[in-house]
Amino acid sequence: MKIEKQIVGLCGEYFVAAELLKRNFQVAVTLGNAKSIDLIARNETTKTSYNIGVKTLRKKPNCFTLHTSKLEENTIYFFVYLNDENQEPDYYILTGTELLSNILHYYGASYRRVDNRETINHGPLKIHKSRWDKLSA
Repeated sequence: MKIEKQIVGLCGEYFVAAELLKRNFQVAVTLGNAKSIDLIARNETTKTSYNIGVKTLRKKPNCFTLHTSKLEENTIYFFVYLNDENQEPDYYILTGTELLSNILHYYGASYRRVDNRETINHGPLKIHKSRWDKLSA
């Protein structure tokens, strides 16, 4: 099960990296366990760099596990559904500021759960689908 989780996570990171490269960003993949960011992307036109966190699931509508204590304002979060083999992934893109400013909206009843399994719900993510413009600042 742990290997499957790692494969799904890597798939999401590499899909996001490929999409950013396609959009003329320079991308570095961070390595290691328990890392706080997954990718670093730089827009060479604007000279702006972004810390990127990627959370990945195989299919929707499932919830993404992400503890609120790990949220950072200056990070862009990608929530990726890989979908079926012959279907493109879906990307939901939010800033850390967006998540932190309305935690109850994104986490719902999972916020501050006794078992510490905080999850971001699929519903509130919908309006953030394919919001690549959040990396144009």
